[in-house]
Parts: sequence; structure tokens; C-alpha cells
Amino acid sequence: MPISYLGLTGGIAVGKSTTAALLRQAEWFVIDCDEIARKLTAPGEETWQKLVDVFGEQILNEDQTINRKKLGSMVFRCSQLRKTLNELTHPTILEKWRKEVMAFRARNPKGKIAVSVPLLHEAALEGEFERVLCVGCSYATQVRRLLARGLEREEAEARIDSQWPVEKKAARSDALLWNDGSLELLERQLSRFLFACAAA
Repeated sequence: MPISYLGLTGGIAVGKSTTAALLRQAEWFVIDCDEIARKLTAPGEETWQKLVDVFGEQILNEDQTINRKKLGSMVFRCSQLRKTLNELTHPTILEKWRKEVMAFRARNPKGKIAVSVPLLHEAALEGEFERVLCVGCSYATQVRRLLARGLEREEAEARIDSQWPVEKKAARSDALLWNDGSLELLERQLSRFLFACAAA
């Protein structure tokens, strides 16, 4: 039976968003956990209030939105704060994505779904999916991409080092897309993987 429920994962700045966009072009319904997190942490939301209660108003912008860069700087330098953040957000994100899957399945029983979960393996969520696809690239490429986003080298390296190495994620996944090259190369790798899924 063809594979129709994928978990998409990988480290920071490896190209998960680009891969998700390619999956959408291939007519997969993509649920992005980072997008869910942004919605759940909008001003006034329950999760937003929990974060403010724990981390303080220092993480807020003037318009009361969460300053993700400032919060990131705090949690990526301290494993305990990172653990606290995950405990506050992950259960709600998981509940939300499962509801989105159920709603999509009700509309389109044979539709193909991919869920982008950055910490899929760290949270031991492999059993949720029929296949897990990991996107990876070299450490140097990760650093270069984060520097291009405006991070300082020390912070870029701290964010990368706070996550499992790409090699560890890849070893626990069903397939790996290596995204050190061109978009065309990434597209070709994804096409081969999706062909295998259709033939499964």
C-alpha cells in the first residue's frame, strides 16, 4: 500500500521548509509544527501566557508578541530552560497536529500528509508515522545559513549543538535528503523518495 503519512525532520537550517514547500507542490498536505507553535504563542493564547509566566515579560516585543530571537537566545544556551520550553509547548502542538490530521482525513481519506517536526526523534515520535524523512547538510552549511539569517557565530553554533547531530537523526530515519547542493539536487532526491513511497 502506498505511503501516505510522513514525518519530516532534520536539524536547524538544513532545508526542512524548502522540502515542505516541495512536498506541497507534489500535492502533499503539509502540517508545519513551527507554524503551529507561532499560532499557539500569539498574544492572549494560553501557551503565550504560560511562556510569559515562566520566562518573564523580557521575551515580549512592544506589541506583546513573543520575541522569538530573544527567547531562542535564552533556551539554546541553557538545556534546563530548553526542556521547560518544550514541556510547555510540545503537548499542545502534538494535540493540534493530530486534530489537523483527523480533519484532513475526514475531507480526503486518501490524501497524503506530511508533518514537519524538528524534534521528531528527540521526542520519540517515530511511531506516529509510516515513514520518517530526514533532511540534512554539513555543519558548515548550517552555520553559514544561520549567519545569513543574522545570527552571530557563537549563537548559531549553540543552536546547532543543542539538537541531535544530523547523523543521529538520519540513522533513525527511513531516508535522508542531503541538502548541501542545489535546489534541483534536493528536488531529484525527494522525487526518488516519493516514487518509492508510491510504490510501497
